[in-house]
Amino acid sequence: MQRHQFANAVWQEENAMEAADFRHLLSANPKLQQWIDQSKNLTVNILHADTSQLGKEVLWGSLIYKQSRHARDAQDVFHFYISPELLVTSTLDFEEDLDMPRQLMIQQMENAQSPIEVMMILLGGMVGSVLHKIDSFEERLHQLLWNIKEHNNRKTLESIEEVRHEILLWKHLIMGFSEISMAVEETFGEGVCEGREYKRTAKRIDRCVMLVESYEDEINNMVDMENVVANYRGNEIVKTLTVLTTLFTPVMAWGALWGMNFKIMPELDWSFGYVAAISIIAISTFLLYLYFRQKGWTGDILRSIDNKGKRKQRQD
Repeated sequence: MQRHQFANAVWQEENAMEAADFRHLLSANPKLQQWIDQSKNLTVNILHADTSQLGKEVLWGSLIYKQSRHARDAQDVFHFYISPELLVTSTLDFEEDLDMPRQLMIQQMENAQSPIEVMMILLGGMVGSVLHKIDSFEERLHQLLWNIKEHNNRKTLESIEEVRHEILLWKHLIMGFSEISMAVEETFGEGVCEGREYKRTAKRIDRCVMLVESYEDEINNMVDMENVVANYRGNEIVKTLTVLTTLFTPVMAWGALWGMNFKIMPELDWSFGYVAAISIIAISTFLLYLYFRQKGWTGDILRSIDNKGKRKQRQD
């Protein structure tokens, strides 16, 4: 257990929710005891408020503040209990980097006006860590935007699905911070909103929400773009196969005709029957091609082939 005594606030860290001090502080409320029991196998956020006594309001709950995008169970949970006199939390896994420097955050808490502001400083550090990770997500998203243009294939589609799943995890994570920010105002009144740390953390949460929603729109646009490209390619493939199949219809028709075994077939006795057959097939195919060309049914196919050839020459 660690107890931090500040000028206007007290913050007590417990190593586990089952710690004796946690039980002692919360023994008067059966709902709080139930919360402690539920925290053993927590997979979702929990938030409760008790506003039955004026001036003695309390807010408690559990927040998933870190979630791995690779494993469902790889997550870190933060348990907290806030009253106007005291903040009790589980031990927070401070990240020793620019996101959540423990000593700097504790120094910042020295000027906190209440345990509520201490809580908002902790939340601000967590949200800052999320923002830092979102920056790296933005880099992958930017690269994916260009991959759609340059290398649109199945691997790119799988990458889109991965970032789509990741942005949903970010959205779910930030939802917990937003809920706590609103619950603090609901529980302790509008006066807490005037605090500097509350305003700073609330703005940071809003920035997080804005970024995630913007990235979600980008990913949805990428999915729509991928669907358009896939449909276009599918239509082009069907169109190409249809045109090619139709162009070879004269070959198949004349081949089927001269492949019959009737006894009377005058063409078999012609000296130039072979040349005549090839000529008829070639002329029929060419006339059919001219008809398609006049209708404009082959233009896109020919341009696509020509563009691929030019692109290959540029690469060589």
